[in-house]
Amino acid sequence: FPIDNKEALGIDNLRCVVEEQARDDNSISEQVSIRWMALLDQIHSKRNQSCYLTLSGDIRNLGLEVGIGSSLEQETALALFHERGLLIHLTSTLVLKNIVVIKPQWLIVVLSKVICDGNLHIDKDQFKHVGLEEDLKATFEKGLASRDFLEYVWKGECELEQVDFFLDLMQRTMLLSKWIFSKNELYLIPSLLEDYLVEKETIKGRRCVIDFSNNFLPIGVFQRLLCLCVAHSVRGNENESDHNELIMEPSLHKNYATIEFEPGFKVHLLQDEEAQTITIFVRNDEFAGKCLRIVQAMLRKVNHDVMGSGLNWEIYLDDVVADELRSLREAQEENASPWFSCRENKHNVKTSVTPAAENIDLAGFLDSL
Repeated sequence: FPIDNKEALGIDNLRCVVEEQARDDNSISEQVSIRWMALLDQIHSKRNQSCYLTLSGDIRNLGLEVGIGSSLEQETALALFHERGLLIHLTSTLVLKNIVVIKPQWLIVVLSKVICDGNLHIDKDQFKHVGLEEDLKATFEKGLASRDFLEYVWKGECELEQVDFFLDLMQRTMLLSKWIFSKNELYLIPSLLEDYLVEKETIKGRRCVIDFSNNFLPIGVFQRLLCLCVAHSVRGNENESDHNELIMEPSLHKNYATIEFEPGFKVHLLQDEEAQTITIFVRNDEFAGKCLRIVQAMLRKVNHDVMGSGLNWEIYLDDVVADELRSLREAQEENASPWFSCRENKHNVKTSVTPAAENIDLAGFLDSL
């Protein structure tokens, strides 16, 4: 649902839809144990004292106080509370699982310390004084944040031991990706990258155009796609680390990127805000089919995990013979080369990504590619 915060456009429509869905949701009449309600009351009573509770300590003790001694029952209750929006409890990693967020505003405050306009919200002299001037420059010019930088900007809002929680959270929500193309511990934050002026006609490769114009392309989708692409490239580099042939370092901008998934498998990604499209250019025809499946899987992952399955798009592919774009359905029906030829299968042991991959953790998803 597109919302204009300045003019309040779209809010009434969203409110009506929420109310209609709430009335039609049979789960709101679901009966739960009184002990679960007592646990929820106990959890909410801690809001004035802390922004979060630990699963292994705080929740465990609160559960015992209300007669819920089973860890499994406690986690089942938390899953229901999370589903109802009464708290936030993510479970995809052990670090995330141990933190139960009871004041969601805390997450916004902490993340906004990093994802912000550096010219407006950052005191450069302060970072120069503590020896983090170069770290600050790399963060807001290249989108590469060091661990030292993140610990410093977050120190007033969370304890040092919670830094790993926020790193995992940002990876889980595709706001951040590990960056191994440096000797230092760095993290890519695509939303901090700068735009790059590039002529589409100068980019070489077979085109795969993802068209959102029938609906709209929300801010952040392209950057999350970059996160997944870089994470996939990083895994490829780790797999090749014992061999002589390593993957090139990605070249990244807010609207354009060049990424190598594996040796010889290089792609360019371009976002066109005016046309509401994301175009993937595949340099090597032998990897075209594999690229198509990877991009489709990544889009479904972003749509399912972040966008509430609200994205709608059409895919158009370069027709080698006609030298024009054809719809995905037409290309499939005609077994159009190079997207659906058998030639690229030798580079693609995993021929497809099942829909179930959308529901697994990020590490498992990347492995499925």
